[in-house]
Order: sequence, then C-alpha cells, then structure tokens
Amino acid sequence: MNEIEALHGRDSELLSEVVAAIDADTRRLRELVPCMLDMSAREATLSSRYGHTLQDKIELYRLAREFGFDDFLLPNFFDFPSVADRFLEFVVEQDLAREQFLVTLAVEPTAEGAPLAEHPAIHRLHEARIPNLILLVEIRPSTLARAGRTRGEALADIERYIRHFRQALPAEDERRGRIYVRVADVYDAFDEDPEFTAQVFRLLGESPTTGILFEDVRGSRFVFETRQLVRLMRHFNPPPRKLLVHPHSGNGMEDAATIEAVVAGADGVWAGFTPQAAQGGHGSAMMFLTNLLRAGNRHVAERFDLEKLTRIAAAMWRIHDHQDVPDTQPVVGERAYRYVDEYFEQSDLPGDLDPRLIGRAPGYQVSPAWAPTYVIGKRLAELGYGPEITGDRELLNAMRRLMNRSQLEGRHVVFDEPDELVKLLQRAQQFLASPDAAAAAPPGDSSVLTLRYR
Repeated sequence: MNEIEALHGRDSELLSEVVAAIDADTRRLRELVPCMLDMSAREATLSSRYGHTLQDKIELYRLAREFGFDDFLLPNFFDFPSVADRFLEFVVEQDLAREQFLVTLAVEPTAEGAPLAEHPAIHRLHEARIPNLILLVEIRPSTLARAGRTRGEALADIERYIRHFRQALPAEDERRGRIYVRVADVYDAFDEDPEFTAQVFRLLGESPTTGILFEDVRGSRFVFETRQLVRLMRHFNPPPRKLLVHPHSGNGMEDAATIEAVVAGADGVWAGFTPQAAQGGHGSAMMFLTNLLRAGNRHVAERFDLEKLTRIAAAMWRIHDHQDVPDTQPVVGERAYRYVDEYFEQSDLPGDLDPRLIGRAPGYQVSPAWAPTYVIGKRLAELGYGPEITGDRELLNAMRRLMNRSQLEGRHVVFDEPDELVKLLQRAQQFLASPDAAAAAPPGDSSVLTLRYR
C-alpha cells in the first residue's frame, strides 16, 4: 500500500481557507444576539383558510409572549372595521405596554409641505399611542413609473415620511421611537436598477431610522442573492442599524436564506413563529432559532423558553390550520426525532439539535423496509423489554426478515405500533424454533462495515 501523499502548498492553503471560512460563519451564528420581530398574529392569517378571530389573535400574542418574544407587529388596518381594530382595542383595554408593538403604514406620494396622505394606520398609531413604526416603501422603478413618480420623487417621499415621524414619535431608545423601513420589492428593484437600489440604501443609512426590513415576496430568489443584498445594505447601514430578513417559501430556500443573511451581516428575522405564511409558508422564527441552536448559540437559550417550543408551535398550528402539526414537519413534527437508523440520531455532533433542548424526548421508529436490528432493539426497549430480547441479534434479525416478507407479499403492516411489534416478536421466536431457521441463518460477521446494515 502506498503512503498517502502530503498536500502541496496550494492544497494546504485552500484547506486552511475553507476551515477558516466555516469557522468564521459558525462563530457568527454562535455569537449573534438575534433581533426578532414577531408576526405570529399577523403573517399566517394571509394564508389561513379559517382566518383569525379576535380570540385567535389574543391567543397567538399570548403564546408568543410566553415563549419569550417581546416585539410584535400589529395586523394591517383597513378603512373598514376588522379584527385588527378589535385587537388594538384589546391592547388599550388591557393597558398593555405599547412599546412592544409596531404599526405598519405605507409611504404614499406627497408634496413637500403638504400633510401626509390619510391612512387608517396613522389614526390607529396616534389613538393607541403606539410608539414604534414600520414604513412600507416600494422602490421598483416600473412600479414608480406606473404611479407617475420619478426615482427622485420616490426618494423625497421616503425622506419626508421619516422626517415627519421622527418628530411625531418619542425620541428613539431601545424600546420606543423605533422606525423600521420595510422595502417590499427590493429584489425586483435591484433587477431593474441596481444603482437606484443602492441610493435607497444610502438614504436610509443617512436617515434617523432603526433599520431595514426586507423580504423575498414570491419565494423565488436564491440564497446567494440574499447574501449579496445584505452585504450592500450593510455597507450603507452599519451597526447598530438592524437588518432583518423575511423570505417566503417557493423554492425550498426559505430557512437557508435566513442563515445566509445573518452570515452576510443581518441581525435576525421579522417572521411568524411557525412556518405558515403568505403563500405556502416562510422562513419561520422557529426554524431560524433552532438553527442558531445547532451552531451553539447560547443567547437563544437565555432569552427564549425552549422547553415550551414544541407545545407552543402545536398550539399555533391548531389556530392557523385547525389541525395538528404534520408528523413529517422538521423540528416539531412527531417524526422529527423518531430515528429509523442510529446514524440519523441527533445529539451533540456538529450541527445536531439535541431534542431535549426543546422539550422533546428522542425515540425510535421501526420502518418495515429498513429497520436495522439496532433500531428494533431500541424500540423494544422503549416498550419495556430487557436485554435478553433487545440484545439478541439473531432474534432481531429474524424480526427484520419477517417484516420484509410481508412487503414481498404486498401487505402493508405498521410494525412500529406496539401491538404489531409484539406479534412480530412472537412470530420471530416461533420462526427461530422451527427447522427453517437454520437454513435461513445470515452469513457470519466477516465484514465490519456491513454490520451497520444488519
């Protein structure tokens, strides 16, 4: 056997660069103090076939508070009565601390010196004394053209609204007087006119704002687009300005996009706790925070009540969809920590999420077409069987053989169910006591690497 060749100079340099880059990105996730604006009572109502009643809104707010969120986006206000109005009345009647809430209103075209356009959200803001604001702006040049606005006029509109509310709101501190600017169409604007988009970022960086909220509205963008846009925003808006991301689902990148944004310099997300959102879903706070946990972020555990994560997610799921969490849902689904092979177990290896951190107990699931003897033994141990059964490789292998026989015969049996597993165990014991057992004996354990498949 030949000796392994030593790496050449450039090989070693590349290896060092890769290791350093991974370490730097992981350190960023590990050390981040996440900035979170909760939209649990707002975001999922867009897609829920049931909508949200006032009691739904109140319960979602209370659940989010119980988990540890302390900033909440109020629902949209219209020029007709809505549940959003009733929820704001609840806030006032209960005399809830106003600094935990933010109102969103759109930047409308106005002339210098003229009053701002009448908007229901402005009235609600003043009537309820909400001290924080999100200004929704649209900067896509084709959208501006349809509205009869030039790029320069659009920049003036943004500046005018910021100036007005900087005077109307309390002086800014950590909880009051915050003005976020939500750029709803940033990807499309960048496609049409990158230079103008950069001008908007520069204006926001030079204005008395708290930070930028942006989103991938259609869920059609790639994570590298998000990374580069965050780099550009951060260039003009250095810390302590906040940059918060909100990617929708559509191409499977929504949860990766939140991580990519943070690695590039963003501070967190403005999102609902669970994945339900506008179209099919979005990069949720639940997934974002648990991914930070995977990187070893201690701030998440210090700020949020993680042992309640699964219960709160399940309660929100029932409000949004009127059904339980799907079994296959990552992190909080029933199947998330039912391992079908020991090599799928998550505990303390890099990137693992120990389920006990979020109040879950890991377990094992016997799947008829696979089910290694290791998993069958673990599942039997969960049902109270001792080592004389769970450690009997010959018996466990016989159970595996019989499960596959049922598949060959075209039968679907859920062997993971306790009653079925007990019957399977008894059949395997009978099989081993029969003359057929010797003829069906497996080959000897001659290959260490193939043992994992038995």
